Amino acid sequence: MKRRTFLSTASALGIAGMAGARSASAQTWPSRPVRMIVPFPAGGATDIIARILAERLTAEFGQSFIVENRAGASGIIGEAAAAHAAPDGYTILHTGNGPHAINTDLFEPMPYDPVKDFAQISLTSVLPLVLNVNPSVPAKTLPEFVAWVKANPGKLNYASPGIGSPPNLTMELFKSQNGLDIVHVPYKGSSLAIRDLIGGQVSVMFDNVLASYQHIKNGTIRTLAIGTPKRLPSLPDVPTFKEEGFPNFEAYTWTALAAPAGVPAAIINRLSDATAKILRTPKVQASLTAQGAIAESSTPAQLQARVRAEIKKWAQVIAEANIPHVKL
Repeated sequence: MKRRTFLSTASALGIAGMAGARSASAQTWPSRPVRMIVPFPAGGATDIIARILAERLTAEFGQSFIVENRAGASGIIGEAAAAHAAPDGYTILHTGNGPHAINTDLFEPMPYDPVKDFAQISLTSVLPLVLNVNPSVPAKTLPEFVAWVKANPGKLNYASPGIGSPPNLTMELFKSQNGLDIVHVPYKGSSLAIRDLIGGQVSVMFDNVLASYQHIKNGTIRTLAIGTPKRLPSLPDVPTFKEEGFPNFEAYTWTALAAPAGVPAAIINRLSDATAKILRTPKVQASLTAQGAIAESSTPAQLQARVRAEIKKWAQVIAEANIPHVKL
C-alpha cells in the first residue's frame, strides 16, 4: 500500500514537473529564432504576407522569425513538415485554405490532419476572388452572364489554376448553385490561365485580385463581381455578388498561422494576440491591400471552427463535382 502511494506521489510530482517545465519554457519563449514555413513558392500572396508578418513578429518578440518556403504537392509538403515538427513553438506555419482545408478531401493518403495535427493561431488575411470574363463575352453584368450561360449550355469553357484549386472549386460551387453548364479547362498556374482568358481561348474564370488587378485596370479582362461582402476601395466599380442578386455566394481564399499540435497554449495565445495587434496597424493593412488582401485576424478557437467548416463545405463541392481523389 505504501509502495503504491509512493509511486502515485512520484507520478504526480513527475507530471507537475513536466507541466512546470512547459510553463517555464512558454514564459521564456522565444529564446532563439522561429521558423515560419510557407507551403508555397516565394513571391505569391501567402509568401508575401508571411514576410510582412515575420518582420513585425521579429520586432514584437525580439527574435528572428525566418520564412522558409517548402513548396510542392499543392502545399502538402510544407504543411506536413510543419505538422511533424517539434511542438516547442520554434516552428510555425503560414498557410492558405487550399492545403489547410480543401486538400483533406482531394488527396489521399494525406500525411497530416489540419484539425488534429495543428494548434490554430490566427487568421491573417482574406483574399477576395473575382469573376473575370473575356471582353468578347456579351454579358456586362452578372445576371446577364448567368442568363447567357443558361442559353448556351456546355458551349463555354472556364479556366482555373488547376484541378482542386480554390478558383476551380469556387466555380463548381457557383455552377451548382445556379444550374450552369460550363466546361472546366485546368491550367498549371494562374498566369497561364489568365493568358488564355485574355486571348479568348477560354471565356471565364475566378481568380484572386492580386493576379487579376492590372488586367482589370488595363481592360484586357472584364470583372463582373467580387466575392467580398463590400466593394474593395482598389476596385470601386466592381460590384459584389450580393449587389448583383446573389446574396448567399462568397468567393475568397484566406491565409492563417498555425503550429504543430502540442505547442503550449501560452505560446499560441501570445502569437495570436501579437498577430491581431500587427494586423490592426494601418501600415500593415496598407501592405496587405497592395497584395489584393484584406487584413483579418481571429482567435485560435475561431480559426479552428473555420477550418472545420471549410473542410465540410469543400468536401461537399468536390463530391458533387465528381472530382476524383489524387493519389500521393
